[in-house]
Amino acid sequence: MDMPYKKSNRSSRQPSTGAHAKSLFLPMPRKEASDLALRARIALERLRNGEAERSLINLVSQIVIIASFITRTGHGRLDIADIELVERRLGEVLLEADRTGTLNVSESLIAGLTAVVNEYDRQLSVTRMEIVLRASDHLGKLVDMAARDTRANDSHLQDAR
Repeated sequence: MDMPYKKSNRSSRQPSTGAHAKSLFLPMPRKEASDLALRARIALERLRNGEAERSLINLVSQIVIIASFITRTGHGRLDIADIELVERRLGEVLLEADRTGTLNVSESLIAGLTAVVNEYDRQLSVTRMEIVLRASDHLGKLVDMAARDTRANDSHLQDAR
């Protein structure tokens, strides 16, 4: 008696679990890495051209946090102190904007951001996907914490009224 042909339920487009696990040990696919790097470079150029918007500062801040995480895992070429300096200076820009209503991004901060964006681009091209995913998860946790803190501060302000 012949065994009936059994068709796999898995789509041929979906990688197997083993293939997915193996892909985590490879760098991000070139197209995705290039798309992310291009987005970072466009934001940097907009800042360099004087377009100081909070959304741009937030985007480059996220890039700095991801580059910092990847560097701390041993996959960076920049000194972590240089990345931390850029991160602190971006925070100062946001605090100053909250106080004065003006976003002021200095040339020296642009220079530091350029180095970090270049490193981020390199990291995306050569770092294992697993490390990039961990960096992204770390960023997500920081964003969630900041959102909770903002909601808590807003509720305290309303209670005070």
